[in-house]
This record gives sequence, C-alpha cells and structure tokens, in this order.
Amino acid sequence: MNNQLFDLVENTSRNIFLTGKAGTGKTTFLNNFVKKTRKKHIVVAPTGIAAINAGGVTIHSMFGFPLRTFIPTLERINENLAMNIPDLMQHFKYRKDKLKLLREVEVIIVDEVSMLRADVLDMMDFSLRHIRRNQEKFGGVQMLFIGDLYQLPPVVRDENEYIMKQFYASPFFFDAFVLKNTNLLTVELTEVFRQKDEDFLEILNEIRDGNLSREHYEKLHERYIPEFEPKEEAYVYLTSHNRIADDINTKKLNELGGKTYQFKAKIVGDFKESQFPNEEVLELKVGAQVMFIRNDATQEKKYFNGKLAEVVDLSADEIWVRIDGDDEDYKLKKENWEQKKYSLDAEKNIEEEVLGSFEQYPIRLAWAVTIHKSQGLTFDRLIVDAGKSFASGQVYVALSRCRTLEGIVLKSKISSDVIFSDRRVAEFQDATHANDRLEEILHAEKYDYSIRKVLRYLDISWTKESLETWNKASKESKFVDKEKTQNLYYLIKKSVENLTDIYLKFEKIIWQKTKKFIQNQENWQEIESKAEGAVNFFFGKVKEEVFKPFKDFYAETKGVKGMKQYNDDTRTFLDDLEEYLNDLKNVHLLEKPLFDQKNDEKISVKVVKIPTQNITFQLFEEGKSIGEIAKERGILVQTVFGHLGKFVENGQLEIERIIAKEYIQDFEIFYKTKFIENPEQYESLNELKRELPHMEFHELRVLRDYFKNNS
Repeated sequence: MNNQLFDLVENTSRNIFLTGKAGTGKTTFLNNFVKKTRKKHIVVAPTGIAAINAGGVTIHSMFGFPLRTFIPTLERINENLAMNIPDLMQHFKYRKDKLKLLREVEVIIVDEVSMLRADVLDMMDFSLRHIRRNQEKFGGVQMLFIGDLYQLPPVVRDENEYIMKQFYASPFFFDAFVLKNTNLLTVELTEVFRQKDEDFLEILNEIRDGNLSREHYEKLHERYIPEFEPKEEAYVYLTSHNRIADDINTKKLNELGGKTYQFKAKIVGDFKESQFPNEEVLELKVGAQVMFIRNDATQEKKYFNGKLAEVVDLSADEIWVRIDGDDEDYKLKKENWEQKKYSLDAEKNIEEEVLGSFEQYPIRLAWAVTIHKSQGLTFDRLIVDAGKSFASGQVYVALSRCRTLEGIVLKSKISSDVIFSDRRVAEFQDATHANDRLEEILHAEKYDYSIRKVLRYLDISWTKESLETWNKASKESKFVDKEKTQNLYYLIKKSVENLTDIYLKFEKIIWQKTKKFIQNQENWQEIESKAEGAVNFFFGKVKEEVFKPFKDFYAETKGVKGMKQYNDDTRTFLDDLEEYLNDLKNVHLLEKPLFDQKNDEKISVKVVKIPTQNITFQLFEEGKSIGEIAKERGILVQTVFGHLGKFVENGQLEIERIIAKEYIQDFEIFYKTKFIENPEQYESLNELKRELPHMEFHELRVLRDYFKNNS
C-alpha cells in the first residue's frame, strides 16, 4: 500500500487525502515521502505545535493570512465577523522570494488536516491562483492532506459559527469550495501498529463510527473504577482542558517533598512563544512522573513519544530518570526543536531555513495531559474522565492513545451521547475512497501526468504576452532607440510565433502517441525519443533566437541614465527566459532525463556591461549628431565629446569628424609656436581658453590630447 501510495503522489497530479485510524503510520509515511520525493514540496499545518512536530510551518505564516474567518463572496459583510474576497486579496502583497518559492512548489503537504477549517483551505486556493497566475485549483499545485477526521475537529468560535454556516456545509476541510467537483482521492491506511488486541480494536472502531454495541459498551465499562488511585505503576490522567491538567500536575508536584529544580530552555533566534514545544522553565522534583515528548533518535531507542518515566536524581545541570519498564537509571540529554521557513536556493530547489531553535529536555510533567497534547502519543496506562465534557472525536482520541483496554481506567462512565459519528465525515470518505483503485488510477494517469509536465515546461506561448509588455515599455521610454527596439521586437515576435506553432504541433503528436501507447499500439521509447528531441530543439532555438539577441540588446541599455523602468521590464522578461531554459535542463519523462548534457552551457542574464563610451561611439557611427546622442542618452554634450575623444586618441575616429577644420588649424599653430616650448603652462584648460577663447573647454581638451599623442 505505502509503495503504491508514494507512486500515486509522485507520478500523478491527483489531490490525495491520506487518512487512517490512530496508530496506522500516517506520520511515518509523511517522513518517508519528504525524504524520497523528487517533487519540490513544503509541509504546512493548521497550528504551531502541529507544524513543529511535522517539521514544517504554519499555514498562516506561509501565506501571510490574517486570523479572521474568510467568506468566499464579493458582497460586503460585517468586517468584525469575517472578511470577503476583496479583503483577502489585500494580503497577497508577497515579497519576491516568497513569490518565487510558491511558484516553484509542486506539492503542498498539509498535516493534521482534521483541524483545518474549510475557509482557510479556500484562502490557500485564492492565494496560489493569484501568485502562480494560474486559475486551476490551487494554482495547479498538487495537495496531499494527511490526518484523521475522526479525531480533533476544526475550531470555530461561537461568534463565527453563524456566518460560516451561511456559506459552508461544515467547517471540515472537505467542504471548502475549492474541493467541489475536484479529483480528490481518499486513501486509508488500515494496519494498526499501536494496538494488537482484536477486542479493543473493535471497540475503538465502533466508537470511531459512532455505533458502539451494547456488548462492547459493557466490556468497555468493565474499566470503570471511580475510586481508583495509582499505586506502584505509573498512570497518566487524560483531561479535556489545559487548566485541569495543569492543576493536577502542580498539586502532585507540590505533594512531593524535597527541593524544586528549574531547567530553563535555551531559545536562539526567532521562535514564537505560542509554538514552544515544551515549558520554557521546566520545574522538577525527585519522584516526579514525567513523559517523553520526543522519540529517541539514537541507536539505543530508549524511549518514544508518550513513554513514562520517574525522576530519580537531580542536580543543577543533570536529570536522571527511571524509564517505565527499565531496571537502570538513564541520564537525559537535551533535544532541539527548530522553527523553520522555506526558501529557494540558487538552483531553485526548496530548502529549509532555520529561523530559531528551542533546546530543552524532552520531558514534561505527566500525572495529567490534555487530549490535544496527547495526539500522536502512545501510553501503556491511562486514567480517563470522559464525562460529558468531551467534544466529538475526543473519546476516540483519548481511548486510542492506549495500547490495551486493560491499561485504561475510566473515572466516569462514558455517556452514549458523546459517542457519535459525524455522518458528513463518513459520507465524504465513502464517496472518495480509492484503496482498491490505486493500481488502476496510477497506470491510467502516470503517463498522462508525465507528458503534461514535459509540455508545461516546453510551452513557449507565455513569451507573447511578455514580449508585448516589453514593446510597450520601449515605446514609452524617452531614451531608447525606437528603430532598434522595433527591429528586435519584430525579429523575436516572428521567432516566438514560429516556435509556438511548432509547440502546438508537437503537443498534438505527443498526445496521439500517448493515447496509442495506453492502447498498446505505440512503443514508449518512441515517445521518449520525441520528447527528448523536442526539449533539446526548444532549448537551442529559444537560446539562440530569443534569449541571446535580447540579452545583447539589454547589455547596451543596462545602467544608462533615465532608462531604469525600461531596463526593469527588460530584465523581467530576461529572467523569465533564463528560468525557462534552465528548467528545460531538468525535465524528466517519468525517470528519464530528456536534456542532452552535451548541449549544456550556463544560462545567465548577467551581462558584461558595455562601456558607456562604446555606446556613444556606436550611436555616432550610426549617423547621429553629437546633440542627438546627448539628448537620447540623457547626458551632456561635453560628456559625448569626452567619450568620442577616447576614440580619437586610439585612432578609431578621425578628429575632423567631431571638430571643425579651422579649429584644428588654429590649435595646430598655437601648439607648434607656444605649447611645445612650455607644455607645463598649458596643462590647465583655463590657460588654453585664454589663448583660444573662441573654442569650448571640451573641444580644447580633445585637441590638446590629440596633438600630444601625435606630436
């Protein structure tokens, strides 16, 4: 199942909901997927703690969403209760690095999706469509949702419930507007690793489905022992609210004799207090009951998330515990949790950047713990006071934390009215269930997906709009050479139109061949060969006919005064062309790379800036006057003379072309009669001006340097 599921996510564009009962290995699949996938991915979660545990970031921090409820309408609504589409769009002013990241991502993994509200998922959809300039669902990004809808539900505040009900059938993620008429598949992991007792598993399944039988109700309540108090063995008291758990833990700690030791967490960089994975100051005494909140990552595997222990010795900088079931004491080591953000590296791979870290011992007081904090944990012995305070799904979460029925003690009877199943969840999962169709879907769609991916990278039609934007900017610029830009525009336009026609023909041929292959009438190697030829053809043509001439022209205008806006528009088009060509180098058809490495050369928009005097000389050689050059380039006439004077000095330009013949004759007489006899006196242009007042300073400078070099 896991291999098929990996292939389905990796080799199709299907949106998938991965679910399963508690203890079936959803987190294990997530961890293995992010290690193995070649797709560019990010991991997000609805809450800070869930994000830290999943090794990702919160949805709100990733997308910059406000905390208000979102209603997908253009109509005005009470902004104290919620925001509408225009309100939301104001929050899409992302930095350039965030835009690039979200345009590159191929799959977004949402962990603990049971807590994801429908309106937040719709906000993600609006954001991705806007950022990626793509009106497909989620802007064309594949979504992998992971979680158990029978566990903790989304939180909707009382004041928001009324307005949400007007637009959403339920607060669950599957009732988001974006998922209507979509191809979402539900894949359920079915093997439970946490519990092995068949009777207990049946009880849990019936509670999960909301139909606990009389027989199993009575069997469960054999564990109802209201007067029970733990003696030798360690039990955890599972509660519904933080306050109750904190009161129990504080009371039990105070009952212990001896000294209290405090262990302060080391917090480095940016780590939000709301996302602290443990107490900032851990208070302990010898005899305290604690539980681990991390798995042991070493080879020893001494403990796991939820394993109990007793503190047996303390000093200012050491904690010794006796792990439940062990005979020897164990010295604790600190653990490090990281607050991350995603960014793109130079090769446009998504990398994790650590913003801050939280270093603390991986334990917390554990006479009591809340349902929320128990999610994902495994206990050997539990005391549960379900009563009527538990919300939907919490009874199942509470009982399924324990390995065995015998390990559970009920302090109050579980009322039948808190054992209910939300039919909306069951109906959604039944309608989208795909466990028995994985192989069929994978075979039908993986070839289609891979071909679409190749075509997406090859498609050159986007350049038409970019070219028109650049052409508009060139027409609006006061300083650009209109004749040269129009010549370049028509040259590139012709090439782009030709390449677009070729792409459309290739697209038609490759789909015909793929259809024949699925019908066993075509060889896959023939399709690979066609795709390989297309990738290398488009790389060569776009590089030579579009990218290079455009880059060469940009080199002439880069940095020229008065042309910043024009150059910014030009650079944007060049950046997109660079991205297109570099993406072609990495295109695969299934596992086969298509780019011929023999054609490889570094594609970069970095240009060697043409010296400013060279541009002036080029314009002069094209027949423009000195006054016209000064106006076009936004520089002074004397600067133009200075530029051209350098070419006079090195013999590339005849002096008669820029200075009147009679001025040259006047200066030559002066040079031979006065300058040669006393050159130091006439190094100053002011002295030359006194002798030859009818000439300008810039003319005198060029004449002086010319005669000195040619004397």
